[in-house]
Amino acid sequence: MKAVVKTNPGYDQMELRDVEEPQVYGDKVKIKVAFTGICGSDIHTFKGEYKNPTTPVTLGHEFSGVVVEVGPDVTSIKVGDRVTSETTFETCGECIYCKEHDYNLCSNRRGIGTQANGSFAEFVLSREESCHVLDERISLEAAALTEPLACCVHSALEKTTIRPDDTVLVFGPGPIGLLLAQVVKAQGATVIVAGITKDSDRLRLAKELGMDRIVDTLKEDLAEVVLGMTDGYGAERVFDCSGAVPAVNQGLPLTKKKGDFVQVGLF
Repeated sequence: MKAVVKTNPGYDQMELRDVEEPQVYGDKVKIKVAFTGICGSDIHTFKGEYKNPTTPVTLGHEFSGVVVEVGPDVTSIKVGDRVTSETTFETCGECIYCKEHDYNLCSNRRGIGTQANGSFAEFVLSREESCHVLDERISLEAAALTEPLACCVHSALEKTTIRPDDTVLVFGPGPIGLLLAQVVKAQGATVIVAGITKDSDRLRLAKELGMDRIVDTLKEDLAEVVLGMTDGYGAERVFDCSGAVPAVNQGLPLTKKKGDFVQVGLF
């Protein structure tokens, strides 16, 4: 099968290769990939800026597809299921994080598309526990966004809470920022989305998605906007989805006392 492989560390070092199809075993599920997203971390990996991947490895971890085969230990997933998957491929199962079900923090964790071959291929393996069967109303194309959406739900609804009377500032109107803004808006909060001039199309999309205020920080005074909307107190919740140092430096002083600043984007 064809696969996009990061062959070595460093800039580029990527090839479209013919590789063997993965074979199921144990609790593993073989998925025929329908759609796969390109994460910002994949771009960083291409540029040689992201050190997590173990090379050589097939990249890709935001995907959907149809199950074509299951391992002998699989009990809940069956051939023909439409699924998406978390990125965890393997953990130790014994450490305190695994026992607390925070397996993403396991020091021996192997991730799909980083330490285990990922979804930039015709087929990908995942573990049964990481697979989620899709509701019939969800298209396979939309389902490829469930992993980044899950990151946003985790950031907004698990690392902090959103109340209907909150004013929330979101930096970075890329896919993560726009998804997170929608999660926050669904809780009834007032949402400000900030970007720069090159983000103009994305800022317009944020407005179309129902955000209350968009700000091009190169054309408007963000502090004036935020403080004006919050009686001078600042935003209850601030999320940086840009991974840009200037955004953090702007956002921290605009966070209300006793408020939360959540770092979502990767530096």
